[in-house]
Amino acid sequence: MKNLIFPILLVIGLNTQATEITIAGDNWCPINCVEGSEQEGFMIDVAKEALALSGYKVNYIEIPWTRAVGLARKGEVQAVVGAFRGDAPDFVFPQNPLLKISPSALFVTKDDWQYSGISSMNKVTLGAIKGYDYGGELNAYINSLLATDSENIVQLYGNNAVQRNIQFLLKDRIDVFVESAPVLWYQAKLMGVENKLKQIGEVSPAEPCFIAFSPSLELSAETSKALDSGIETLKKSGRIAEIAKTYGLPPSSYQ
Repeated sequence: MKNLIFPILLVIGLNTQATEITIAGDNWCPINCVEGSEQEGFMIDVAKEALALSGYKVNYIEIPWTRAVGLARKGEVQAVVGAFRGDAPDFVFPQNPLLKISPSALFVTKDDWQYSGISSMNKVTLGAIKGYDYGGELNAYINSLLATDSENIVQLYGNNAVQRNIQFLLKDRIDVFVESAPVLWYQAKLMGVENKLKQIGEVSPAEPCFIAFSPSLELSAETSKALDSGIETLKKSGRIAEIAKTYGLPPSSYQ
């Protein structure tokens, strides 16, 4: 860990009343990974170091996404990790995102279909994850399929939903999987199947991605500002780039 361990320990040591906050999310590695592991994910690593500079201690828990959002909305956890604004528009968002990535990159295993707009998706079965924000256009399309009980959509749920969707894709149970590219390629590499998948486009361009704070807790505005401040400090020191490199994230995604 790195260059800022000593300063972080010093700050916490001086502040004996450090505020503990819990950040929740499903496994979306390399954004946020396995709870309690040596590398809990880019956003979690950054949040721990950034917020420690203001005397906060971060606890990370790995739970299904819809549950994480629900608990944060009720104030039972303080924040969610890996949120686009459409995921939880009522939440408190920092001014600056930690990442900028597309939520709706499209992946296939075969060359017999090409994306040419939303209407072209009527010909395929789409794999998605319940509760995710894929951008306005694709959200509307998915909701229209769900409203009619269409067989053209398969939604999975849980901490291993990315892995299971990749398996569904390889077994032809779905034709297309929608996911953020860094997440897809990270998981595919772990599974040893990156050479069997290909990206064929994006429904929407890159969007800001955040750690977003509970709308029902008074502390949220203050914590959000502390995160912004800490991120700015880590950027100036080059620490953000160091953390991103360990997860294989390109500079274009976080600068």
